[in-house]
Amino acid sequence: MTKFEPFRLTCVLIFLVYAAAPLAALGCDICAIYTATELQESRTGWRAGIAEQFTRFATLQQDGEKIANAHRERLESSITQLLVGYSWNPRILFQLNAPIIHRRFRRATTAGIDHDQESGLGDISLHAIGTLVQAVSENSVQRVSLSLGVKVPTGSSARLREELAEDSETPHADIPPVFRTRLLYPRHAHPSVTSGIHGHDVALGSGSTDVIFGGQWLATYRRFYGNLLLQYFVRTEGSYDYTFANETILSGGPGLFLLTRHDSTLGLQSQFTLDTKGTDTLRGERVGDTGATFVYGGPAVHWTWKTSLSADLSLDFPVLRNNTSLQIVPDLRVRGGLVWRF
Repeated sequence: MTKFEPFRLTCVLIFLVYAAAPLAALGCDICAIYTATELQESRTGWRAGIAEQFTRFATLQQDGEKIANAHRERLESSITQLLVGYSWNPRILFQLNAPIIHRRFRRATTAGIDHDQESGLGDISLHAIGTLVQAVSENSVQRVSLSLGVKVPTGSSARLREELAEDSETPHADIPPVFRTRLLYPRHAHPSVTSGIHGHDVALGSGSTDVIFGGQWLATYRRFYGNLLLQYFVRTEGSYDYTFANETILSGGPGLFLLTRHDSTLGLQSQFTLDTKGTDTLRGERVGDTGATFVYGGPAVHWTWKTSLSADLSLDFPVLRNNTSLQIVPDLRVRGGLVWRF
């Protein structure tokens, strides 16, 4: 199976299921679809949720080309988002996101193989989401919304001190003693003895206050649906004069409602995600091993119950992995979420 086949198989499955669906039921479907999309999202009051993203990194790449992972380096990252939101107006929602992060990794250091982990609270963000367009017809529903968020530095950025250890311009005396004995191999060393996991990969926070712009489009037509989500992160200088690069995330794709009942719906989607960022900077100088562009494809399942409960689960397989210098890159990503509207 090639790396593109999971995405293609999902598209074929959606087509075949829709081809077998009874067209006579379409007149009743719009009621359930309306409840699952328009009415659910415009419901006022409190909402709470939890979202999980697990990513496994086990492939080393040098300037976008796979190389041997001689030391079997790997990174497993789990980000659990706790969500609390309130809407007193059908068109405006405020939401607080608090991430709990756990990262476990194995990497090569000058002292040998390092097995370590980082766990704790990440950077909290507050978002304001406003609906610009709400349109409902006999066979379709459409929504367009914009969001503005602010991320504050609540997560520990201590791991970024390792970037000072890798910076040849930093005086040795300025490097904390704990990191002097755990310095990574220099970036100019041969890739076979250079670690692809650095401080910026495992830090829980950035030490910076950032702005997040976003927009979302959702549309349904009979049993078909599709969405498009755009997020743009504007980074500022954080701890230890380190600045993460601005980042763009674009995701979405076509889907099909497999089940449309008055009290619940079940949808299957063929979803893609583009995640791209430039290179970070340290004291105004480019950090070469931080630029990356990843494209994922895979299936996603969406389930709703009345106007109260919604759940999502998606598998993301990387179909394009491009990076600068030497980095460890993702092999699989699993995402899921659950939201309850009171």
